[in-house]
Amino acid sequence: MEKVETKGLSWSSALLITAVLMIVSVLIARGIASSGVKGVARATQLPCSAYQDVRPLGEGVIYSDGTHLHALNSGGRQKWSYMVGMGLSYDANESGVSAWLGSSVSLLNKDSGALLFSGAMDEPVISAVMGQTYAAVLTGSDEQNSTLLIMEHDGREIDRISLPNLTVLQYGFFNNGAMLWVMSLDTEGTVPMSQLSTYKPGRMQSGNITDSDQVVYQVMFETPNVYTVGTTYMRVYDYTGVEDTAQRRLVYGWYLMDTETSGSNTLMAYVPMTQVGNDVHVSDVRMVSGETDKTVRMPFPCYQLAVKNGRVYGFSEQYVMSYGLNDAKASVTQLPMPCSDMLGITGKNEAILVSGDSVYLVALP
Repeated sequence: MEKVETKGLSWSSALLITAVLMIVSVLIARGIASSGVKGVARATQLPCSAYQDVRPLGEGVIYSDGTHLHALNSGGRQKWSYMVGMGLSYDANESGVSAWLGSSVSLLNKDSGALLFSGAMDEPVISAVMGQTYAAVLTGSDEQNSTLLIMEHDGREIDRISLPNLTVLQYGFFNNGAMLWVMSLDTEGTVPMSQLSTYKPGRMQSGNITDSDQVVYQVMFETPNVYTVGTTYMRVYDYTGVEDTAQRRLVYGWYLMDTETSGSNTLMAYVPMTQVGNDVHVSDVRMVSGETDKTVRMPFPCYQLAVKNGRVYGFSEQYVMSYGLNDAKASVTQLPMPCSDMLGITGKNEAILVSGDSVYLVALP
């Protein structure tokens, strides 16, 4: 039988075919990725730098240049400025702005920048938070033996809470500013114990929650419930500290990246612990609200997530994505410039995004 010889493709032909296949694959991938993109978001550049401490404040932003606080409106124009001093620290929320340096603290109206109170405390100020009715100032030279001062906005002291042998993690006001909560960690025993205490300023401690099974890192208030999220469980309590065990949810292996409470509805966005760390690449998002517990996948890996207006927003370098609880797929909008960080979302539903050294307000879909 005659032997038939076959010839293989030449190297040049093989390389040409490989290159064509690669180009086709890239074009197909780009087509799939961009098929759901809805236009380009609108952006406003702000007169502040990515190296400054920039945060949302109402419909605009507030930032520190190291000595002064500057508040901007949604158009990027300055509303007010206040001088604190070199090395200032501050907190800003819907109730007002608190700024501190050394043992001095100042309380400011968030809209006008008007000074409501300025004075010196007995000890160095660790932090301060404004509420609707009161302000809380944490003082002490040792964070494990601090004192929390509760005062009216004009500086009149209402209460003084001693917190010996406790590391205060977070604190703030709830129930329309009428009540105070303090989350702390007791490391004196063999097992660290998380504690959440609630107070009626000027009256008494109204509730206490202790958890030795896990370290609690997030607290949320949804009338009449208190949610605590830790390394293993999400637990639900009433204001007196009694747990509703039927609502306990296992969250081991998940990290709560952001949450929002609106009225009697709380939406939580968890991500796998394996997708957070020094190099955040979040693709999977677990959305939890009431009885709903679903996991969705973002079209592009995200460096940051945020919950706002009942939606979960994911931010990548080129896109902003959003999911609602009832959405079958994500809504995707292209960013007008490549962005590397998200600093918060304003009351006008605009994200504060960083691109290079610049900061922008970008309208969210």
